Amino acid sequence: MSKIIDTIDGVLVCDDRVLLIERTKPPFEDKYVFPGGHVEEGESLIEAVVRELQEEVGVEVSISDLNYLMKLDVPDRDPRPGRRVAHVFWARVSARMFETAEAGSDARAIHILPLNEICAEMMGFDHYLAIERLREVLK
Repeated sequence: MSKIIDTIDGVLVCDDRVLLIERTKPPFEDKYVFPGGHVEEGESLIEAVVRELQEEVGVEVSISDLNYLMKLDVPDRDPRPGRRVAHVFWARVSARMFETAEAGSDARAIHILPLNEICAEMMGFDHYLAIERLREVLK
């Protein structure tokens, strides 16, 4: 049994739009994903979301603004070694935050897309499942 590696993803929402990043490296190079990454030693899941959003897109959110959306844990969801389990959080943010977001670390570019225009083929990993769940939450 492979060791479980906890990861997090942060979904930023403004009105009916979502912020996605375009990956710069495999796996899923050139696909759209949520900003996120690995949870560091001694860090809580929610602290990791705050840190990754700052590192990857330059957006500061407070812990109190984040809501747990879902866990993505199908064993083969990530082709890299180890079993990665993603914890997905979401937050409503201002249009100003979207305007000031910048691609950093693993992001080639930022894309702000209407939620209803995002399809599974655009997305990396199994992040489309979180898009579907978010649509339910925001109804």
